[in-house]
Amino acid sequence: MDPAQPLVSVVIPAYNHQDFVERSIRSVLDQTYHPVELIVVDDGSPDATLAVIERVHQETGGAFTMLTKPNGGVASTLNEAIRHAHGKYIAILASDDRFLPEKLARQVALFEQGPPEVGAVHCNGYDETLAGDAVLLTGSYVPAEGACLRQLIARGVTAIASSVMVRREAYDRTGGFDETLVGEDLDFYAAVAAQGYEFRYDPSPLMVKTAAPDSLGSKVELFFDDPFKTLAKYRDRFTPTEYRAMEDGFYAGMGRAAAGVGKHRMSWRAYRTLAQRRRNPSPMLEFAVRNSRHLVLSAIPRSWRARLKQWRTDVRTSRAATRLPPASIL
Repeated sequence: MDPAQPLVSVVIPAYNHQDFVERSIRSVLDQTYHPVELIVVDDGSPDATLAVIERVHQETGGAFTMLTKPNGGVASTLNEAIRHAHGKYIAILASDDRFLPEKLARQVALFEQGPPEVGAVHCNGYDETLAGDAVLLTGSYVPAEGACLRQLIARGVTAIASSVMVRREAYDRTGGFDETLVGEDLDFYAAVAAQGYEFRYDPSPLMVKTAAPDSLGSKVELFFDDPFKTLAKYRDRFTPTEYRAMEDGFYAGMGRAAAGVGKHRMSWRAYRTLAQRRRNPSPMLEFAVRNSRHLVLSAIPRSWRARLKQWRTDVRTSRAATRLPPASIL
């Protein structure tokens, strides 16, 4: 172990992921980078998640810190974990996702080679279904880079939660994750940027995101109000016209997101509100197109949908080699 290497703390908020949490834990313990402090917090899981964590804790000779708390949501679990963390940098890992072996090493290098204004770094990754199909996340979102507060507030750029490493100093200056929100990650990124920090992005795929059927990210109805709440925190940074345009963007984005997961009533609510605000029926045409598209795609076998998603990613990025690495290195 190189004593000159800064300590990295990895925090895993765990809830109802008995089938995935061991894989997440071991992906941190198998990193090429050291020293790493791993903190796993069970957020009152009603399934066997805690029992799995306890077993792995015993099998690894107590190689990580194990905490438990009453259920309070992801934001409160992250804040609890980070209160116990000692690292210069904090990496976040959802309990159904996993790191690839070089993830921490490459991200520490990004920090150490960059200026102190860099507050957060993130990376590309793979989106994996339970059937084992996987495609690169590239092309599914625009990565946050540089000084990008306005773009983060507008949800025009983002970072995948399990890909993020944040400077502990930046976390402290924000006051932590907002525990009143469900989608705490996007609000937190804006808070980091609001403190004057910049983002750096590594296009290399260094983590794997699992599309678990019960994942919080699929429950878009819980996130409906979050972007509006984040925007309200920075009202003084926008003109009234800009503010209204961003609100319209949120309604359109929620309409698309809801259509994409088959929440047709919610999609209708968002697009109808947007049409009323604009006094223009065109959002209702988009509602019809996007929700019809979901109905058609849902009738296609999952394996075919994965191939279609792979093809779309390849077209967007002009990259063909987007399968997962051999299992031997995961």
